[in-house]
Amino acid sequence: MMARVSVTLPQFRTEAAPMLDAARRAEALGFDGVYVFDHLFPLGSPDRPIFEVFVALGAVAAATTTIGIGTLVVRAPIRPAWTTAKAAWSAQAISGGRLTLGLGAADSLSKPEFEAYGLPFGSVAERIGTVRETITALHAPELQLPGFAVPKTWIGGRSAQIRSVAAELSDGWNAWGGDATRLAAESTAIRARAGRPFEVSWGGQVLLAPDERRLMERLAERDDADRLVAGTPESVAEQLLEFVAAGADELVLSLLSSPDWDSWDLFVEEVRPHLA
Repeated sequence: MMARVSVTLPQFRTEAAPMLDAARRAEALGFDGVYVFDHLFPLGSPDRPIFEVFVALGAVAAATTTIGIGTLVVRAPIRPAWTTAKAAWSAQAISGGRLTLGLGAADSLSKPEFEAYGLPFGSVAERIGTVRETITALHAPELQLPGFAVPKTWIGGRSAQIRSVAAELSDGWNAWGGDATRLAAESTAIRARAGRPFEVSWGGQVLLAPDERRLMERLAERDDADRLVAGTPESVAEQLLEFVAAGADELVLSLLSSPDWDSWDLFVEEVRPHLA
């Protein structure tokens, strides 16, 4: 069975057209889903733009017809639980039932965003409590819409507390970054704790190059090479298969763009066929 493969969209823009064009293109290329992030500004870059997650999600839902759509992940403490649940149900209806709602409790990297907008960051227990409240609100009868199932939920985060909540309350768990060995241990443990059908997804940045020379040139331009899945098509396929073997049902990839080649086309033509 081929692993599900989804992509993140170019959301850090001032114009919506590239994001919506990318969503339609991902659908045409046969990707399984498209995902948007939830930030008030990009991490560490308060002067850079980003489209708000639910506004972007609604636009993507309306611009596509069959591809899955999702959030990776909504920081539950940013919004009242019922506001998030209502927005999720709206996206579920607009998309015709294609939503995966990724939720998280927010970590220390998110704190500057909260502070910049005057939002209380709260304790770990308070933030995780908001995740619980959001899941409860999502299942409330008064929010449900005829003809649609409750949106599928993933809870994201690496802490023991948030993984425990994921196993208890959600349909799946999302991990961002890290290696396959770590994912294997975590996925085995969380599935055992859940004790029911339970999805695991892995997300990360991928630098794909058509040959070694151009790969080395691109890596030399970056200071985060140790945090990337990077390589030529054969190498990237091998690395991603390690995550699938470690328990990932779905891969959510940020395919880094290049002015010299089309990363999405290269992935679909030379990597995707190997992910069986």
